Amino acid sequence: FTALPNLAYSYVTVRVYDNAGSSSTQNVFSVYKNASAPAITDNQAGDDAWRSANTGSYNVDFQSQSGQNLDKFQVRASTNSSGGPYNPDWTDVVIGIGAADYTADWALPTAVFDAMAAGRNYVSVRVFDLVPSSGTLDNVFYVQKDTSAPTIADNQAGDDAWRNSSGTVYNVDFLDSLSGLATAQYKVMSGAGQGGTLIKDWADIAALTPGQTAYNADWAVDFAALQEWATNYVSVRAYDTLGQAATLNDPFTVLKDTTPPSAPALSSPADNALYSVSAVSFDWSDS
Repeated sequence: FTALPNLAYSYVTVRVYDNAGSSSTQNVFSVYKNASAPAITDNQAGDDAWRSANTGSYNVDFQSQSGQNLDKFQVRASTNSSGGPYNPDWTDVVIGIGAADYTADWALPTAVFDAMAAGRNYVSVRVFDLVPSSGTLDNVFYVQKDTSAPTIADNQAGDDAWRNSSGTVYNVDFLDSLSGLATAQYKVMSGAGQGGTLIKDWADIAALTPGQTAYNADWAVDFAALQEWATNYVSVRAYDTLGQAATLNDPFTVLKDTTPPSAPALSSPADNALYSVSAVSFDWSDS
């Protein structure tokens, strides 16, 4: 009976032999097999955690309804809650179950997670028993995948103006449309490519709210920490909520000069010096 196809007629033929080796064959009856499909119990809420790796565990159970043990179950995924395209399509999760129920929590195969698109993926399941009959349930849960670092957009031209006070803001933006930004920071060095002497170590851009998908506001650096004796090279980095980071070296520099020029000192003639000529030469020392 197990070998017969489900939801279909099977026609049974008998053949008989006598002692002389003669035989006859006759179609005697048909069987329509109508075994109930396995049941699927969805105990899994939507998985709202963003994942950069295949670390989820899912509570979807399976029960045989036919009297035959379960054989295997599969999953497929789509970014469309209403159907395909599926990426990947049906893929085995557990095979050779050999029991009437399967209630253990389970993980997605690594190949399934790797094939999923960035963003929200709706997961459907299909289970087979040994009849074989099958049951399918669409969109039992979803997985939110983010395996990429934030994007840094350098919209800032080089700042060649000398600055004697704070207040200048800079146009470098940070974006993460999936899990969202956790923080954006800047660092100041005396040399390009984060070389030279450390002037200011990584500092948060304070106006960023963790979880937001974009930070487009212009922002200022700590002008008091900048140095006059060097070009201040500013680098930036951003983290998303999964700890994935992107860094951009030297999107702009800042030139600082807050020291007023000094007046030159008169070196000759000396104070109160008396001269008998009308042409007197004056000399000042360098400031």
